[in-house]
Amino acid sequence: MTRRGGKNRTKPNRYNCGNGMFWQSPNHNRQLVTLYRNIIMQMAMSRFRWVNLPETCDARFLEYTLLTEGVATILHPKGQPDIFYSTRCIFDSEPNVYNDYTKWRSIGNNGWSIYGTRENGVLVWDNSTRFPLMEGINIYAQELAHITITKEINRFHQQIPWILTGPNERKQDMVNLSKQVIGGEIAVLGLDSMDSIDVKNLSLAVPFLGNELSQDEKNVWNRVFTMLGVANSTLKMERQTQDEIESQQMPTTLVRSSSLECRREAANYLNSKFGTDISVVWYEDNESRNFNFVTNLQAVSETL
Repeated sequence: MTRRGGKNRTKPNRYNCGNGMFWQSPNHNRQLVTLYRNIIMQMAMSRFRWVNLPETCDARFLEYTLLTEGVATILHPKGQPDIFYSTRCIFDSEPNVYNDYTKWRSIGNNGWSIYGTRENGVLVWDNSTRFPLMEGINIYAQELAHITITKEINRFHQQIPWILTGPNERKQDMVNLSKQVIGGEIAVLGLDSMDSIDVKNLSLAVPFLGNELSQDEKNVWNRVFTMLGVANSTLKMERQTQDEIESQQMPTTLVRSSSLECRREAANYLNSKFGTDISVVWYEDNESRNFNFVTNLQAVSETL
């Protein structure tokens, strides 16, 4: 780095001519992390269904806020009958003896700000520990991306299990030869004579770890599902009873209950305070199931 006029500048080199260089591998790695983070976030935001939530509330934004910040608020401002808002919030009081906050503000990116108390709303927590899940999601997204990168490298070593060595003056010829092989083409190299290039093949002897890495990835996904409270398939051993299988799912059930009860506690308070009929359930696609059931019945009746 050189310093000119008080500013840091990238030192030019003969490859980029002073322009910023684009490194494909770091960009690919970031894309993988973003991909897995997005997939896990979609699962996390789709776990619960808010039933009879007022139309002025946004269930998607409510779940997104709970996921990323760990807490949100649902407010019913005075002078606005039948109007409820589900927004982000910041605390505006010291916690009481039970570490609960009695005053807060409903806030928005557009400058929205309304004071909230137990008289006009409620705080909604994502889980009983009150920590957002995003830290765990980021960790698992990084781990899944690392496994994928390791898979790619391992597969590459199976495709190219050797290193070419030769005279320096034939380096470009060997590069072109390698590109042909990597691209799945027939390796053709024109030579002036049989003695014009001496290529040595150094075997890397890297074993294929497809099964091991796939099992490792499955284990990480199972930990992700457990973190989200989503039932995941455990390895059923021989002579394993149904009670033993259910006991393995108990940690997942407890995590699910933690998040579900926090949402239901907020919904029950709103129902008792403002006469609403809000409930929260674990997501099930009953609409599709009912459609398939009716469609199947119609198909059977037509065949009779």
